[in-house]
Amino acid sequence: MSITKSIQKFEQEFDSKAEQFLWKHPFLGFLAIFVGMPVFVLACVCISTGIITFPIAWLFG
Repeated sequence: MSITKSIQKFEQEFDSKAEQFLWKHPFLGFLAIFVGMPVFVLACVCISTGIITFPIAWLFG
């Protein structure tokens, strides 16, 4: 199996599990999608920015 097919298979399985979760728990799914994911993305951006800028700031004093 190629990498692209395995990624597509994982994506399809994840989508079906997420859909099942949303049908069973609509309020938690709403919180996860509209609150949890944006917070996660912002945290990733903040961490990656810090990883890039702190060494540069340290080098240039």
